[in-house]
Amino acid sequence: MESNNMESSTSEVKETPAKKPTWDELYGKKGKKKKKVKPGVVIAIVAAILLLVAGGIAFVYRAYKNAMENVQSALGAGTVVEEYGKKDMSAYIDVTGVVETQEVENVITDLQYPVEEIKVEVGDHVKKGDVLCVIDSDDIQEKIEDLEAQASDAERIKAKELETARHNLSSAATSKNQTMDAASRTISEAKKAFDDADTDYYEKLDEYNSAWNKASEYATSTDAIESDPTVSATKAALDAATEVWYVKQYAYDQAISSYSDTAATAANSYQSVKDSVDMTEISNSPSYSATATQLADLYEMKGDTVIIAQTSGIVTSISAVEGAVPTGALMTIQDDEKLEINVDIKEKDIFSVKEGMNVELSSSSLENVTGKGVVSKVNLFATAGAPTANGVAGDNTFGAKISVTENNNILLGMKLKGRISTGEELNVNAVPYTAILSDAEGDYVYIAEEVSNGMYTVTRKYVEKGMSGDYYTEITDTDLEEGDKVICYPNTVTENGIITITE
Repeated sequence: MESNNMESSTSEVKETPAKKPTWDELYGKKGKKKKKVKPGVVIAIVAAILLLVAGGIAFVYRAYKNAMENVQSALGAGTVVEEYGKKDMSAYIDVTGVVETQEVENVITDLQYPVEEIKVEVGDHVKKGDVLCVIDSDDIQEKIEDLEAQASDAERIKAKELETARHNLSSAATSKNQTMDAASRTISEAKKAFDDADTDYYEKLDEYNSAWNKASEYATSTDAIESDPTVSATKAALDAATEVWYVKQYAYDQAISSYSDTAATAANSYQSVKDSVDMTEISNSPSYSATATQLADLYEMKGDTVIIAQTSGIVTSISAVEGAVPTGALMTIQDDEKLEINVDIKEKDIFSVKEGMNVELSSSSLENVTGKGVVSKVNLFATAGAPTANGVAGDNTFGAKISVTENNNILLGMKLKGRISTGEELNVNAVPYTAILSDAEGDYVYIAEEVSNGMYTVTRKYVEKGMSGDYYTEITDTDLEEGDKVICYPNTVTENGIITITE
């Protein structure tokens, strides 16, 4: 009975068996168990990753930078280079000197009367004809008035005639001298230009003959010689020099002819005035009484109390004092347009310097002060050098004078450098002579070829040398290209090594 009840109870309560979860329900479709993640956590994770990446990059950059700094530090301050190309290989002699004037006017007077007024100051620029100062003329005027009161009308007229004649003669003499000076300068400049052209012609002739003789050693005919590039070039230069020679010769001849005409005209003009004055004095000598003559002298003295500048320039000194009778020069005027520089030539260079050589002028401290000049005089006698600190005599020098022909801001008293060109001007491809090395295969230089980031590698290039100068050596054949950075002191580097440069 009991068993039946139990069976009945079991049959009434039926349990549903547990359902087995699928793979997708447990782990999702990609095979991982699903987990819900908050958005803030995602952002934090991404930021952390980015920081790690950035830190890595910064670390790598710092490491690279430190490495480069270490390399550059190990390489030192840098190698001195100079770009390959055209260089000036003219022969020069360098000198220095102080700018002076070619013309100085010492303003003087014979009058023994006090200075009434000084019209200028030191440093003033005056023009020819400007009033510089005035001498007190009161005493002279009193004498004129006293004498005029005694003189007749005829005597006063004669006195004026005589004073005017003397003034005209003085003006004619001054004009003649100025005209002759200008003509002399013109003929001197023309002669220099002709001498330069003459020298250049013979130099070009020698170059042409030398090229012809060299070409004739291997050429088989006259046509072959004439077609040689060097012969053709020197022939063209000779033709140009010949044309210039004829032009300068004609200009020189014209200057001589013009000088003769100018001299004759100036002399005739002066003589005409002088004859007129002489005739006036001769024809009127019986009527020139002592009173008339004395009055003419006083008129002339009165005119001389106004001191006039006879040249243009700068007032560089004033000795006159207002209220005092002048003794010696009243003042000094220096012409600031006609300048020159006195320089010393070393004994070893004296035979290399000739009158007429061109000079480049410059200042050590002022870039805008430049000019040109010409050697106008060379003293062929030595001056003993100043003793040194230990009492030993200094080197002998020879004085020379440079006339300034082109002036850009050059002022009186400036200290300038002069570069005297002693030979033909040359502009050729060249390198510093210190850059050239030699081995069994020939002469060569090192150049710096950029690798990257201011780093260069040292490369060898062979060259053929031409003429040598004080600093540069001409290169006549090479694989060098214009702008190549030639290493000036190759003993400081190693071929194929890495360097930095100092340009």
